[in-house]
Amino acid sequence: MTRFYPATRDLHLYVGLFLSPFILLFAISTLVLNHPPAPGSGAVDAGATPKKTVPIEVPPEPGTLGQARQILDQLRVTGEIDYVHHNAKAGRLTIPVTKPGETARVEVDLRAKSATVERQAPGLGAALVYLHKMPGPHNASVRGNWVYMVWWKIAADAVVYGTLFLTVSGLYLWWVLRAERRIGWALLGAGIFSVVALVGAIVTA
Repeated sequence: MTRFYPATRDLHLYVGLFLSPFILLFAISTLVLNHPPAPGSGAVDAGATPKKTVPIEVPPEPGTLGQARQILDQLRVTGEIDYVHHNAKAGRLTIPVTKPGETARVEVDLRAKSATVERQAPGLGAALVYLHKMPGPHNASVRGNWVYMVWWKIAADAVVYGTLFLTVSGLYLWWVLRAERRIGWALLGAGIFSVVALVGAIVTA
């Protein structure tokens, strides 16, 4: 087993260095999730921009992601489309759009061929929480309609697989060092006990 030690040690080191900025971001965003900034602190909400109605060209296929994206391109609104609500009776379209640090709500009057955009800047804390939660399982049928969110999904998956590798390789590196096995068993046992006890308490509460 020890012949794999140098290669595993190097991979463990380099993968850990590469993933450390991502893990740090997820760690900070978790703290923000658990301890959100107070309202009005500036890290939460920078206010909304005034609504402005502008004329647009209405693409075909009302209510589809394709039409929504073409409308957003005209308005120069970028981000992940949360959903598209088409009110055929009223001839209106609602398109909420989100990206880290900004949310926008686009109201389209299909008959008048005009659109109103309202933007809000929730702040850095909200941006970190958004990245932590995304891409997420909600509205899976439309999720990943913004290219940057597709890349973020790939990066998030890579962090998960990389963390699994660091865990397995860390266990291997510890096991090879015989002098560290006693303290290792103690720490590993304490970790397992803590997880089992906490999860058990939550499940049975």
